[in-house]
Amino acid sequence: MSSDGIEISVSDPLPLPDAEEPEAALVAGGSPPGDADVPPPERPDDADGHIDIGASGTYRERKDSYRRSLNDGTVKSVDPCEFRGSIRSIVQEGDEKDRGFLHKAFTCLTKGGTSFDSFLLAASQEVGQSILTLPWVFSLVGMTSGICLQLFFATAALYTNYLLVNLHTEYRKRLAVDKDDPRSSDVHYVVSYADIMGYLIGWPMKWLSFAAVFVSLFGLTTVQIIATGSNMYIFYPEIPKRTWGLISGAVFALLAFIPNFRHYRFLVVTANIATTYTSWYMTISAATDPDAPEDPVYDAPRNYDEWFRGMVGLLFVYGGHASNIEVADVMDDHSTYDRAYFWSYLYVFTLTMPNAATAYYSYGNIVRDNQNAFGLYEASPARDFGIIMMCINNLVAFGLFIGPLFHIMEKALKIHRKAFWIRVLARLPLIGIIVLFAIAFPFYGAFNTVLGAFTTSFATYIIPLIAFNLVFRKKDDTINMAKPLPAFVQSKFWLMRFFNYFLAFVLLVSGVGLGGYASIKNFVAQIDQFQYFAECYGC
Repeated sequence: MSSDGIEISVSDPLPLPDAEEPEAALVAGGSPPGDADVPPPERPDDADGHIDIGASGTYRERKDSYRRSLNDGTVKSVDPCEFRGSIRSIVQEGDEKDRGFLHKAFTCLTKGGTSFDSFLLAASQEVGQSILTLPWVFSLVGMTSGICLQLFFATAALYTNYLLVNLHTEYRKRLAVDKDDPRSSDVHYVVSYADIMGYLIGWPMKWLSFAAVFVSLFGLTTVQIIATGSNMYIFYPEIPKRTWGLISGAVFALLAFIPNFRHYRFLVVTANIATTYTSWYMTISAATDPDAPEDPVYDAPRNYDEWFRGMVGLLFVYGGHASNIEVADVMDDHSTYDRAYFWSYLYVFTLTMPNAATAYYSYGNIVRDNQNAFGLYEASPARDFGIIMMCINNLVAFGLFIGPLFHIMEKALKIHRKAFWIRVLARLPLIGIIVLFAIAFPFYGAFNTVLGAFTTSFATYIIPLIAFNLVFRKKDDTINMAKPLPAFVQSKFWLMRFFNYFLAFVLLVSGVGLGGYASIKNFVAQIDQFQYFAECYGC
């Protein structure tokens, strides 16, 4: 324990990489400042360039501890090493001063792990292509149900994300003291959803969560390519959707060259500008359209099947939890990701609610014939700019959803510690498979709705609720939580557990049961229209 209260842990040594980059590894070992009589702890193989890494404290505490150790000579300057998880890379101030202005500006624009970066990433995950389908969803469920369901699913997703962040932080804490697990000292290790469930609960939950997350992410990435092809066909119908899909896939493949989510700053800023512009363009256009019907017909919901289809569509809007863990884990302090998600939750409402409500109010049941809301508006430079911006947003969304798949594949191939160019070569074929899948099954959106009723329901809502109750079974289990619960919640912990089970049951019945039934029925109704490798499906 250091003099300022920072807990220090000593682990097995880690090898240092070559000293060619301007980054210094964060070290949480050594004597506290001012204790010159106390020798630093022995570190095996120190002469060969090994260091000890502790896992306690926040990013800033580790950073300050490391720099104090450098100043008092306890720890020598360490060469660069990319730290992920609870340990983050630190750029030495002296080396950074030697960098030019352009390098600093480029780094500032493209790389970051702050709370604001977390907010941008969370907002990009929550809203994207879905803002183009929300008016159509409202035409299925009606205005009142649409508003209520959106509030319900958004708030439920906010709560389950909070539970996931708690489980993530607890996992990091327990892993840090489990020196028998090689992941506790693996500087290249990025936590995954399934890792948390397997470590804290057991292998059945691990493989259930793995299946739900993998299928969900594969579907979400495929849909981004199909949606981009559809958007570009509206923009320029002289080129068929299949060709647009291939072009989109080629552009999306460039994301394989981005190391991890810490390098998405510029992209997510652009993506949020895109969704903000498009949402408010459609809101204002719908409210001021002189060609809108004078007496629009509001006949939704017409039947239970349509209502449940719309409900599943709203469930999809907030189904980005499958990649939340990898996003949070590479931020400066993953334990605060729930706060960033809360602000994104509020921000997203300013985009989704006005857009969907205004379009349905202005056009009524006409919206039901335009699953892509761009079809409601006349061609104009403002609309075409919105289409281009939404394609850029789809590019970013593709990267956010395929990132965890990269990590899964790299771990399976045991190349996650290899040079980055090797990992890039492995990532490109994965993108190729997804592009081929999108081209071969242009009707995948209907099929993905069926999968989403199951995978998204579990990954986003049901698994976090059940997992939290399995890890923290009684009030005593919460005393030493890595991320403590609020006092008023801890005093009524039994009520929180009951609420988790109740909410999981409601979502199981509504999302998986009724939503799954409606999605399967819709899929069967369209099956005669399916065309494989269609040049322009649905044109």
